[in-house]
Amino acid sequence: MPGGLVTSIVVGFAFVSGALAIVFCCYFVARTLLNPALEGDRTHDAAATVAVRIAALHGLILALVYAQELDDYKGIRNNLMEEAVAISDVYNDIGRYGGTEVAPVQHDLANYVATVVGEEWDMLGARQGLSPKAWIQWNDAFDRLLELEPQTDRQRYLSNRMRDRAASIAQFRQIREETAAGGFGGMFWAPALIGLCLLSIPFYVYRPTRTHMFLLSIFGAYSGVVLFFIFAFSNPFQPPGKLEPIAFENLLLGDMGKRLPPVAPSTETSQ
Repeated sequence: MPGGLVTSIVVGFAFVSGALAIVFCCYFVARTLLNPALEGDRTHDAAATVAVRIAALHGLILALVYAQELDDYKGIRNNLMEEAVAISDVYNDIGRYGGTEVAPVQHDLANYVATVVGEEWDMLGARQGLSPKAWIQWNDAFDRLLELEPQTDRQRYLSNRMRDRAASIAQFRQIREETAAGGFGGMFWAPALIGLCLLSIPFYVYRPTRTHMFLLSIFGAYSGVVLFFIFAFSNPFQPPGKLEPIAFENLLLGDMGKRLPPVAPSTETSQ
């Protein structure tokens, strides 16, 4: 089983278990402190009214945050694909342009993609920002494009297009960094967990029968699942919702990978 899937299962189980613990803890504490046996006949109606109003606010918060995180997740996935396309465009266009700058620019782009896949992806997952090495490699390629001196209409078109596409790569990188560094922290988790506690308390009026415990379990488990997916979408470069750099890896599997220096053979000898 892939390590990423195992991590997702473990984290998801932890969220569900935590939500169940909160629900049952609040329920039994409320029954102990409030003693439902002494309550009047209208207590059930009051508890139901309060629970419905809290549930509406709590559900609205979760729905808005979930929708926002999912939209950001889909957006950064599209940005990654667009960045890979921009890199491929520059790589192929410099070949069409011709001249002595073809090999250096393609070499810089190949090294840049290799750095993004092998180094920068883990840095983004750890919220350490973008790789300075990747910035240098992109800047080297961009400087070479700025120094081009086109002689024909074809070259002028290609040089302008490559500069625009290279500039867009920098824009995609900044979006990637902003997404990895973002997050809502306590501004979301505090009301989400407090709402879960407050929703569990009105159930104290019901005895802990098998049916009631099952219904509370469904409520707690589903709340944990929703919180897990919100957490997973909050950083697309970190498990459990980690996006793999497949678009960049595919570039290295093609002609771009041939521009990378050969890997030095291992110095270890078999015993």
